[in-house]
Amino acid sequence: MRDSTSNTAASVRRSLSAGAVCLLLASSLVPGGTATAAGYPERPVTIVSAFPAGGIVDVIARRLAQNFSERFKQSFIVENRVGAAGSIGYSAVARAAPDGYTLVVASGPTTMAPPGSATASWQPQTAFSAIGMIGTIPQAIIASQGLPARTLPELVDVARARPGQLNYGSAGAGTTPFFTMELLKSQQKIDLTHVPYRGQPEVMTDLVRGEIGVTAMTVPLVLQQVQSGKIKALAVTSPARLASLPEVPTVAEAGMPGLAISNWFALMGPAKLPPDVVAALARALSDALAAPEVRAGFAELGLIVQPAPPDETLGFVQADLARWIAMSRSLDGDPHPLKETRK
Repeated sequence: MRDSTSNTAASVRRSLSAGAVCLLLASSLVPGGTATAAGYPERPVTIVSAFPAGGIVDVIARRLAQNFSERFKQSFIVENRVGAAGSIGYSAVARAAPDGYTLVVASGPTTMAPPGSATASWQPQTAFSAIGMIGTIPQAIIASQGLPARTLPELVDVARARPGQLNYGSAGAGTTPFFTMELLKSQQKIDLTHVPYRGQPEVMTDLVRGEIGVTAMTVPLVLQQVQSGKIKALAVTSPARLASLPEVPTVAEAGMPGLAISNWFALMGPAKLPPDVVAALARALSDALAAPEVRAGFAELGLIVQPAPPDETLGFVQADLARWIAMSRSLDGDPHPLKETRK
């Protein structure tokens, strides 16, 4: 069922701004906790997945937990804290003691933000510590078979010929596919109509039926439908072509490098984790991501492993969220920034 809840650009901007502040100001490398790396961990460690079991975030968390358990000779347990687009899980981590015994696999670029700064149950100014980057999963821009476009430039031509008549779907304003398509609109100066849904499965169902014309979605979620010929892949957002979709050009090859937007994943914890605990976890994460069995498992998810140390991870997240803040502010100037159709 389509989500009929009204979304506004202002609420998206407030949400993203709060999420950015939590990461821009997080004192992840400042002493303040009580644990030390000596003897750490002395008891089981919880890795929170803010999304359901079986999803990409959950699988990443479980594979890291298995590797860390073997490495540290201590249990690392995955706990699914699901709801409110990830906010329930992130809130639990933000409130946890900064001792290294509660971590989270964070997923971006937009899910780290609380639902709204006025109602957030945790203070974004002191929310999270960066431990290290895990990697990214690119998106594919996909279209229904009935849409007379086989490439991204042809999609733009169709949209220009039918201003306001071509629909795109997403799981709601503020999601990565939403911003990908809004950037396409802005950069190419075309008019697409946003149709919000409760989740990506519903978006895919209506795309296959031809009820919407186009969307963006992470590559693992589209492969089966593309390979079966039920939908078309117009471009991928990765830096290079993907082995799973070798005939599909990148957005850069299509002349639109600004659409190179991928979902990123990082290991984080509460703010003010002790530097030696951060360092111990960062080393373990780096070693895990270098392990052939871990890399192979992540490759099956479509994840491109891109390790980075804590300071670089925090810098990446800062820059990425700043990009979406700028985008959400630009939407405020659109006379109909979140134009939608609903049933």
